[in-house]
Amino acid sequence: MNLTPLILQYKHAPPGRTFNLIHNNVQDFYFYQSLMNEGAGGAWLTSNPYTSEPHPPTVIFSYFVWLGYLSKLLGLSFALTYHLLRITFSLVFFIAVFKLIFFLKTPYPRLAYFFFLFAAPVMHKIPDGAKFVTVPYMYWWTAVDPIRRAAYLPHHMLAGILLIVTVIMLLSFIKNRKPYLIILAILLSLPLALVHPPSILILLITLPSSGVVYLLQNFKKVTGSFLKPHYQMFLYLLLFWVINIILVFIIASQGNSSLIWSKLFNWEKGQQFPLIQELPFAFGILLPLALLGVLKALSNYKYKDTFLVSWFLFPLLSIPFAPQIGISNVRLIQGVPYLPLSILAVLGIDFFAKQYEIFADRIRIKFHTRAKITGFFLILFIIFTYPTLSWSVKSQIQEYWPIFGNVYLDNRLNNVFTYINNNFPDKTVVLSTFYTGNYLPAFTHTTSFIGHDGYTYNMEDKRKLTDKFFAGQMTTEEVKNLIKNNNITLIFQGPEEKPIYSKYLYPNIIQPIYDQNDFTLYVLKLP
Repeated sequence: MNLTPLILQYKHAPPGRTFNLIHNNVQDFYFYQSLMNEGAGGAWLTSNPYTSEPHPPTVIFSYFVWLGYLSKLLGLSFALTYHLLRITFSLVFFIAVFKLIFFLKTPYPRLAYFFFLFAAPVMHKIPDGAKFVTVPYMYWWTAVDPIRRAAYLPHHMLAGILLIVTVIMLLSFIKNRKPYLIILAILLSLPLALVHPPSILILLITLPSSGVVYLLQNFKKVTGSFLKPHYQMFLYLLLFWVINIILVFIIASQGNSSLIWSKLFNWEKGQQFPLIQELPFAFGILLPLALLGVLKALSNYKYKDTFLVSWFLFPLLSIPFAPQIGISNVRLIQGVPYLPLSILAVLGIDFFAKQYEIFADRIRIKFHTRAKITGFFLILFIIFTYPTLSWSVKSQIQEYWPIFGNVYLDNRLNNVFTYINNNFPDKTVVLSTFYTGNYLPAFTHTTSFIGHDGYTYNMEDKRKLTDKFFAGQMTTEEVKNLIKNNNITLIFQGPEEKPIYSKYLYPNIIQPIYDQNDFTLYVLKLP
């Protein structure tokens, strides 16, 4: 189901155009491809391909740069490498989840796994102009969609694998007290912090909160004799926690390395979504069962169950404090929340079934309770989930069905890309409209003056300048200042730009050096 929209959209491409295997978000997809292009060109660290201001490289997103080396080595396109990797990581992730569910000795483990795979938001109606449309809660955040998240962004899938395996290592250490397990957990946290810092944040929240809750559960036992055998364990866990918080600060410090990267972090802080209003419904029919499962888990007085409760609840309870932490509140639901939700839901069903059995026995009703109650909740889950799954597939197909120029690329662009790559050096700054600027660095060794809402510095000011330039409304002095002040070498006028102004742009200032098949490239005239 995850790949169905991609396949249909690829087949849908009209003659003369190619669907570029867009995944999830167009702007971000081309950003990842641009970083891979940098890696294939020899880079090791990330440079921002969507802003012309000088800035130092960073380790942020550098794994996509390294992926460019792999793509070049395999002889595959960046887009194909991206999809192969996310599918591969997805399969490994599902195996890791399956292992964790059985490791935790979850009742009805296969049911818990089924819930995890298909847990979905419930549907509701929202206004759309003069009419109402039916959509899932939190439809605007694709990671809650079970079909989309099944093979989500490759770095998110890898982070999911690392997070699950780290949890297994931590719980194994707490059970067996073997130091090598905590060392493995620390080693896993190093790439996890680089690939997906929010996953580390989830662990930083979950580990101490679960410890405090567990001690409160065993309050009457908390004496010197109770704590003494655990001192070494606490020290190792503290070491893990301290190392991880240091890693988070190191990654966060990259945002202060220059104004360009600090803009990204400031943009991140501003991304506060209506999670408190919609998230309970985004967890769907499983939420009330999971809350019942929380009571069951806490009544077990087992650390692994307490850890599950903390993994699910405490990141959610931290959501109102996201602005103070300096992150988007959505980062607090990026620690695979549907996994503890699903396991707790199964615990809730098991608890409900046991209580019903006791009740039935008291009134002497002969009823095979456990299987029938489980079957009832499974049917209820399917009834509530199917509409969301159906909506997901249809909406993904419709999203990229219109023939947008930046989604279904004109095949003649390949000749333009080749010309640019053969005649201009790396990091050549190109002036184009926004959507062209978004995909240009993915295919050429260039930097776009404008091209991404999140990564273009002074985005709104540059958008106004770009619109005015391509409308042919600038004075001679304004054009010269725009080009010289921003180190612009090349101007791109193609199918996205020519409908704005079809004639040659500013012939007294810039001159065409490539003019074929609706594509014109300009450089500044020599004085």
